[in-house]
Amino acid sequence: MNNKAIMNTINDRHIEWFWENSSDLVCSMNLKGVILKGNPVFINVIGLDPKEETISIFDIWSSKSYKEVIELIKRTIESSNSIVTTEKTRHKNGALVICKWSIMYDPHYMLFYLIGKKETTSCLGWCEAFLSTTNDPVYILNHEGKIINVNEAFAKVYGWSLDELLGTELPTIPHHLRGERTIFSEILQLGSRVRNYKTIRQKKDGSLIHAIISVTPVKDSNGKVVAIVGVTRNITDKVEAALLLDRKVKELKEHEVKFLEISENINEIFCVFDFSMNEVVYVSPSYERILGHSKEAFYKNFHIIYQLVHEEDLEAFKHFLKSTDTDSEIEYRIFHKNGNIKWLRSRKTPIKDKKYLHRVATVTQDISSLKEKELLLNKQDKLGAIGQLAAGIAHEVRNPLTAIKGFAQLWGQETHNKYSEIILSELERIESIMQEFLILAKPNQETKFEVHDINRLVNETIDFMHPEALLHKVELMTDITQELPLVKLEKKQIKQVMLNLIKNAIDSMPNGGHLLVKTKHLGEEYICIEVIDEGIGIAQDRIPRLGEPFYSNKEKGTGLGLMVSFKIIEHHKGKIIFESEEAKGTKVQVRLPINVN
Repeated sequence: MNNKAIMNTINDRHIEWFWENSSDLVCSMNLKGVILKGNPVFINVIGLDPKEETISIFDIWSSKSYKEVIELIKRTIESSNSIVTTEKTRHKNGALVICKWSIMYDPHYMLFYLIGKKETTSCLGWCEAFLSTTNDPVYILNHEGKIINVNEAFAKVYGWSLDELLGTELPTIPHHLRGERTIFSEILQLGSRVRNYKTIRQKKDGSLIHAIISVTPVKDSNGKVVAIVGVTRNITDKVEAALLLDRKVKELKEHEVKFLEISENINEIFCVFDFSMNEVVYVSPSYERILGHSKEAFYKNFHIIYQLVHEEDLEAFKHFLKSTDTDSEIEYRIFHKNGNIKWLRSRKTPIKDKKYLHRVATVTQDISSLKEKELLLNKQDKLGAIGQLAAGIAHEVRNPLTAIKGFAQLWGQETHNKYSEIILSELERIESIMQEFLILAKPNQETKFEVHDINRLVNETIDFMHPEALLHKVELMTDITQELPLVKLEKKQIKQVMLNLIKNAIDSMPNGGHLLVKTKHLGEEYICIEVIDEGIGIAQDRIPRLGEPFYSNKEKGTGLGLMVSFKIIEHHKGKIIFESEEAKGTKVQVRLPINVN
């Protein structure tokens, strides 16, 4: 055997070894496109053995037409180098594998040799799963930037099928945005991602859509970029909706300005509550003006309103808010930040979304002054009725009471019975009550207003009450403002008011304490007398009822003393105001006008 024959034998053995041991698909093909022989990998991927069945290249390359394959064969014959192409290769059972094929022509034997390498074999499984499950358009490119797969959503949105795109560059980038391709390529080659990039993309029919693009590189076990996965999302509808919304927002802003001009300046509290978000979406600034509390705290936690509503009105208030009745209304009490009680009237208008209650709007009015007038009218009605009743009672009871008292005194003197003093003391109590009834019946009888020094009147009352204060371990103190203007008043009646207030203050301190009586200016309209004790105090809900007949804090009190006092000060065109805190004490303020007409 000569040297040439030896070399041919060595080459044939080398080719045979490569044919059997290569991990790639290797096959030979004649000029008509018939596969003559395939290595084990080829047979495994295709599912057919060329020696046993006739296989054509036209059968296994599903992405190329007959004409395109013939053209590729001609190019390979004319070229001195191998031709590379990426094709979808079909298995016998219909499964597809993306392969990159190198085609070489041997003119000596007039045969073609094809070597196929499966693309991104490590990620093919999850790529296929991802493509089939996502509703967004997805494309996969090889490391050269050529399309190797797209999903159905891509074809539906953009109009190109996989057969049209396989092995080509991505056609969806408009001409004026071609620079994005280079930018994306540089980012991806560095191993970075492009996330949520807003841009414009082009469909097969030439129309443009707004899209969000996310592109991710796929690396093999060595960290080399072997594929690129791109996900696009059509946001055209959203963008158009946003533009429409912008126009609507502009219109709404004009309406909002008008609305705010009204809601920001009305005296009522306007509030809108959203049930879907379970929060207050708007409350007018009058919330702070009327209640004193921060509306920011109300925005953060609307349940805070339940802590402000009077406990007696809380259940009715909750029912009012939850009720779906239209145009319902409620009156209730609520605590101001300074502790005072306000009367509010709320009217509710539900806002329904189709069948369901979506929002509710409430308009709340401060009716405290109306309630005060109402209570005052009720009190005046009661006073009028009590006055008429008092006149009759005083007339009917006083005469027999005098006789009983006289005979009780005689009986006590004759028998020296120990119970006679008790009977007489109780009769004196009845007599004092009748005296209050008489004053109540005719408080203005023989009233003669004269100009007096209020400080002198207060000092005289204090001197008179000192012994009783000492008896109850109460230290009676004064804080007199000098050179107060003279006040026109009925001296005996004002003294009676002072005596009633001081006596009530002493009674409120069963264990003794300090009692302060002050005089001072109150603006330019009033002279003020204050009686401040350290007693048991009065509950907030009871203060509005003070001055009503037969309503008293004391166990044996009739309430007539305060009732008479209110009547006297009212006749003097003044005011009596109570401020109190339980277990800390009470301050009573008597305001007398400087000029009484």
